[in-house]
Amino acid sequence: MNGSTSSNAVLDFFSFLRRPSAERIVASLRSKLGVVGIIIALDILFGFVGNLLSSALEGLVGLQPEHVTETELESELMFFMRTIGILVIPFIEEVGFRLWLAPNLLFLFISFAVVTIQFAPVPFASLLKNAGLEAIAPGVKIGFYLLLGAAIVLFFWLRERKGHRYADFFNRHVGFYFYLSVIAFGLVHLTNYTDAGPWWYGPILVLPQLVGGLAFGYLRIRLGFWYAVLAHMLANLIYTLGDGMNALFGEVGGVVWLALMLITAGVAVGLTLRRKPTSPQRISPQVDH
Repeated sequence: MNGSTSSNAVLDFFSFLRRPSAERIVASLRSKLGVVGIIIALDILFGFVGNLLSSALEGLVGLQPEHVTETELESELMFFMRTIGILVIPFIEEVGFRLWLAPNLLFLFISFAVVTIQFAPVPFASLLKNAGLEAIAPGVKIGFYLLLGAAIVLFFWLRERKGHRYADFFNRHVGFYFYLSVIAFGLVHLTNYTDAGPWWYGPILVLPQLVGGLAFGYLRIRLGFWYAVLAHMLANLIYTLGDGMNALFGEVGGVVWLALMLITAGVAVGLTLRRKPTSPQRISPQVDH
């Protein structure tokens, strides 16, 4: 199914949030990278607001997220961890939370397995404990969720054999897929806190991650998986450079970097909004790659 929407990335982003669709942007590589840049700018601006609110709540109720400071680690190890945070963690998170945002059953299985094996509770934990089999709990967990994921995929595969294509199901329910991925991505970051307080603190504490989920999910559906990975890596790089400025030049360096980020992002979004929107073709994916 072909369609057309605004080529203005800012307007299209908010239009997508109101009514997600599986339509893909058909444009040049340069144009797609421009969209990535604008979405990163939006992530910076709204993520900053989210950080203000979550930090205010942390200070108000005395919550303390777990952070690893430079003084706790050798500089070489800290560099390694930052590199992991820029290159490896974004890829793993995109596989787990957004690879499945496409009409592809293999992607669905991979994402389900990555997320559940990492974050879901151990099944039959009390039975294993009572039987003295706690040592095999990790293997039971992996096997259980792999089988559960396989059962879900088998269900959709059998439906396809009867003429009910998974691609059609995905395209009809893409909004559910999208917002489920956003919520899951935000909530797992509550593990950054040893005690996150009452449940209704959660959405505020993870507002920056919810904003990131909206941004990267949009890119994954509109452009493709690797554009979401690229945006996630670049966003982490930008924030890591801010930490580096703070470490090198103290609080002043961090403030200057933050101001530079916000001004650059604001100018980019403002210039984009001033452009006259056109209507490029978009196409709903049937099988994603």
